[in-house]
Amino acid sequence: MDTKLLARLDLQADNTLSVVFERNRLKGLKLNVEKYEATIEKHLTQLRDGIKVLEQQLSEEEQTGARDTKSEEDKLIQLQVKVDKLDALLGNQDDATAREILLGNSRGKSSVRFTSVDMDPSDLENGQILQLQQRIIDDLDHLSLAIRRQRELGLLIGDELETHAQLIDETDAMVDHTDERLRQAKKKLDYVGRKVKDNKSVCIVIGLIIIFFILVGLFR
Repeated sequence: MDTKLLARLDLQADNTLSVVFERNRLKGLKLNVEKYEATIEKHLTQLRDGIKVLEQQLSEEEQTGARDTKSEEDKLIQLQVKVDKLDALLGNQDDATAREILLGNSRGKSSVRFTSVDMDPSDLENGQILQLQQRIIDDLDHLSLAIRRQRELGLLIGDELETHAQLIDETDAMVDHTDERLRQAKKKLDYVGRKVKDNKSVCIVIGLIIIFFILVGLFR
């Protein structure tokens, strides 16, 4: 089985979980989530197609019996569980099924194999308990990772908002300063206009006197 593809799909499922959380948060605030839903649908399609490829590869390896595939099968089951939980968080399952999936009581279409057929019932029960505990631990780790990513995203958004707020404050200050300078310039223009208007007659007399002396000089 292609382990690189499995690891890539597992990482994509974790990233999609963060997107689903953000989509649900924004939807609760009655904001537009179309962009998030398109991204989630694209990721889910890629995940389902990838799981089909891995299941086919695993089936072929089991038929040849060349090596033990139990570990890879368990990883594939965990990936399928993640996809089922994404569907549950998106509301693609009925309430009862979604509750079972989110509580970890449903393993979807897959089932866990045990290599020994002569296993004692008590050992089988203990093995199931250990697997349940491990699954809970894994789920908590993934949830913790998703919450941490959400927190980091929230901090980034907060920094962006703070930066925008600072830019808005600086712009407001520049606008206020420019407005004040415009008011001062207008006052100066009004003052000059009033002075010119008040001294208009004086300026005319001075101008006539200057013209008179020029004419006298010309006809002398």
